[in-house]
Amino acid sequence: MTQYDTSQIFSAVHPGYGFLSENLNFCQMCTDENIVFIGPPPNAIEAMGSKSRSKDIMIAAGVPVTPGYHGKDNSDANLLHEAKKIGWPVMIKAVSGGGGKGMRTVHDEKHFLEALESCRREAMKSFGDSNVLLEKLVLSPRHVEFQVFGDTFGNVVHLLERDCSIQRRHQKVLEEAPAPGLDPTRRREMGEAAVACAKAVGYVGAGTVEFLVDPVTSSFYFCEMNTRLQVEHPVTELVTGVDLVEWQLRIASGQPLPLSQAQILQQASGCAVEARIYAENPLQDFLPATGRVLHMRVPSQRLPQSEVAVRVDSGVVAGSQVSAFYDPMVAKLIVHAASRPAALQALEQALRDFQVAGLPTNIAFLVHVVRHPAFARALPTTAFFDRHLDEILLALQQPATSAAGFSWHMQMALLCFLQASLPPSEGRGLWEGPRGSKEFRHFRVLRSQQVSRLLQVAARPVSASAAVQALQVTARHSAEDPSQFWLRLGGPEETDELSCLLQSCQLLSSNPDGSSVWRLSTELQGQLLHATVTLQPRPASSSLGPILQADVWVEGRTGSEPTHQAFWLPLHPSNSSAASSSSAVASPLLQSPMPGKVVKLAARDGDEVQAGQALLVLEAMKMEHVIHAPCSGTVRLYCEEGQSVSEGSKLAEIVPIQVSP
Repeated sequence: MTQYDTSQIFSAVHPGYGFLSENLNFCQMCTDENIVFIGPPPNAIEAMGSKSRSKDIMIAAGVPVTPGYHGKDNSDANLLHEAKKIGWPVMIKAVSGGGGKGMRTVHDEKHFLEALESCRREAMKSFGDSNVLLEKLVLSPRHVEFQVFGDTFGNVVHLLERDCSIQRRHQKVLEEAPAPGLDPTRRREMGEAAVACAKAVGYVGAGTVEFLVDPVTSSFYFCEMNTRLQVEHPVTELVTGVDLVEWQLRIASGQPLPLSQAQILQQASGCAVEARIYAENPLQDFLPATGRVLHMRVPSQRLPQSEVAVRVDSGVVAGSQVSAFYDPMVAKLIVHAASRPAALQALEQALRDFQVAGLPTNIAFLVHVVRHPAFARALPTTAFFDRHLDEILLALQQPATSAAGFSWHMQMALLCFLQASLPPSEGRGLWEGPRGSKEFRHFRVLRSQQVSRLLQVAARPVSASAAVQALQVTARHSAEDPSQFWLRLGGPEETDELSCLLQSCQLLSSNPDGSSVWRLSTELQGQLLHATVTLQPRPASSSLGPILQADVWVEGRTGSEPTHQAFWLPLHPSNSSAASSSSAVASPLLQSPMPGKVVKLAARDGDEVQAGQALLVLEAMKMEHVIHAPCSGTVRLYCEEGQSVSEGSKLAEIVPIQVSP
């Protein structure tokens, strides 16, 4: 920007809502170059950018703050001393932090220095500042934040609050406006405190003042101020009817605030909830995923109920690459309805309609969270996942561990697998219809032994635990009706068969790597079902050999029935009988799940370790991920601290301990 005469190109810069929007140096550079920075002035960013200084300002402004230590002596010894004075548990926070990064909860002295080291390392990597402060940990608080706006005429208003209590590792998962069950008097007091906070630093533009609220006493404490537009700002827009980015542009151009505080409160209505969709695997400790998005279909922007609005904010489409160098967020899904129950119902349906294939996502996990009684019918707190994560993850696995739980999805997957596996036929063949439409209009009649051999496969749910064996599937067809066939899910002892009548099967897209997307309609057990299916080659499995992953979305699923299921199907079904008789075993070889950097070794080469013991810390996607031993044995390390590794790199291996007979 400084290399050109920018006045001839642009006059203002909107920094988005990432960390660049809170970068003091960038803001100051724009100011020095006479470029309008669409955000707060440098002095406000500087004042609120330091959590320790911001607390001093809030105390002077009469805003309650969390008890703790934010002094100048940042030595390890002094911080440990202050932590003991505060009393356990405590929260360690990066002074220049934000976005949930650079935060650690410590419950006792034994783990304090280790957590401090990790927090400093992450803070330095993310913010270039390793200094931290300490806060007394408020047990099970609510996280409630107020959207504030100031103009250059000294006016400041708030646009109500957002409840962001549903967090995992200090990363927000669900956000909603307004905060459910918040006492009107407390809402007014917190709104006034947020406005006082902004006025104390001469704030201009959009900002967010975050508070922790004691769920028992309703006492609230200033947490921090984010001098930018938040990721979750759409819920405020939908409730208040205000376009916050438009307001940013108006304020930056010198206009006054478009609405007064009274007008904002008067026109606010309904409830809005946002869900953050990530490329991550909840069943593998939420490990972020990288790779190409094979298929992506977003829900309708307007549900059948006219009063329900659905919004999707995303920069990802089919064919996009999710990189290890950025946050793995795929999209933000936001709904608005007249009431909270209606909004949650709409959000669940929209999540079920959201399809992503090519890499794992947290969509099914979000469905379980939205349906959980502790969220749907109770006041949310930041302890939600501490109390309910295990049961949610267990429920996430259960539909994939029995034939009844995924029989419909399995049949859809097998139909597409059958079609993709068939060799080209002579004459008109299987494909009929206009050129390029590739609509499969009838089921091809094969010899019984061919059908049996092709479909006698070992299909394993992707989310199944290692103890779950693959499911044997056998098919037979009707000689009278080529579209009629039956499936038996299970071994020879299983006698129940499922009737299936194919209506249509259309290939929507295919790729050189062998992946494909299908749309089909089938009558199963007398019920007409519609589904989308994707097939994608995956690396060979030790138990199944070369495999395809089939992702299936069956429309119309409700309640505890899953909309999406994923399966592994062998590319060489003739070898599947052996695969179906063996179950997966935890591999003693540990490979890097993504590109990253080894920032710490927690074990030495040759150490005897126990299953679950931490071996090393891998930094990727701006977060630290602990790699644990899958089994007990002697560890062999193949990496060093500070080493950069690519996806699939060998990190360590566990030599199991031999037990004498």
